[in-house]
Amino acid sequence: MKMWIPMIILFIAVTTLCVWDGIHTQNVFDKLEKDSTEIYNSVLTTEIENKDLQNKIFNLNTYWTKEMDMLCISISRKDLQPVSDYLQYLCSACINRSKEDAVTYSRLLCYNLKGLNQSTGIDMLNLL
Repeated sequence: MKMWIPMIILFIAVTTLCVWDGIHTQNVFDKLEKDSTEIYNSVLTTEIENKDLQNKIFNLNTYWTKEMDMLCISISRKDLQPVSDYLQYLCSACINRSKEDAVTYSRLLCYNLKGLNQSTGIDMLNLL
């Protein structure tokens, strides 16, 4: 009987960590996907010199930098690296005032985040 109590506590702790990580990952990717889609649509319709657009891009980069370390608990850093790269390219496009690069990298960022969200998210297809 003494052995069951630590095993139950360990089981509950691991299960709680897994559930929390799944929910956190889903929330982060939902926000990233929504924001990257907004940025892509804004890049298509406004100039890259627009301060609001640049603030959205730099804020998304800051958010990603903060959350990426936590996501590495359950997702390989190698899988997350393209998002970091595309965000850095997008920030560089803002600094260089290159609309063509901004359109390209915002589209790649959006596409990559949708793929990661689908592959890591809570979905019936992933449960199969």
